[in-house]
Amino acid sequence: MATPPLVAWMNPLPMELAPALSARRRSVAACATGRVLDLGGWADHLTAYRIGAEVESVTMLDRVGDVRAGTGRSDPGGVERVDAGVDALVDLGLGPFDSIVSLIRLPLVENLDWFFRTIFSLLADDGSLYFVEPVRRSGRLGRALAIGGLVGRAAGGLHLDRDLPAEIRARGMVVTDLTRFEVPTLSAPLRPFIEAVARWPSSPPGSSPS
Repeated sequence: MATPPLVAWMNPLPMELAPALSARRRSVAACATGRVLDLGGWADHLTAYRIGAEVESVTMLDRVGDVRAGTGRSDPGGVERVDAGVDALVDLGLGPFDSIVSLIRLPLVENLDWFFRTIFSLLADDGSLYFVEPVRRSGRLGRALAIGGLVGRAAGGLHLDRDLPAEIRARGMVVTDLTRFEVPTLSAPLRPFIEAVARWPSSPPGSSPS
């Protein structure tokens, strides 16, 4: 049975997000430590990883067709691109990772339960999930704009009607350093974003107590 693709063949995210979130992507990359899994999609932040200092290595998902990730010719040393889905990384002998970085990847994920199960299985017990992602706006305006998110899902395959902090907390993780901000895009459902970190409160659910 085929697993859901993380990145579509033709990435439906608007190109204007590249310059608008460049500084955010670099800021998040600079926070990662240890063995890093980068979920791909972009390449302008790779030099911000502190490879050789706080970062041991960076494994970056590089799916065919996601042209905004570049070719890898100018990648810094210590970055390895892997043309595979997240579910294949264990079979490749990769992981666990101390840091997993998701930069505008979740709108492309159809099955969020599958995605989080897979990501959490690759995250070290004391690891951190760093993410910059679009979210559903709260309140009455958010409910109204969620209709636009549903339209975006139907038209371009984008999932923009999710409350990601609530989704992550419901799976037992603690969300910290949460910052909400707006991006001046042409599409209203793609304007509200969050930057945040998620960690297990002490140990992953189901683990044996120490």
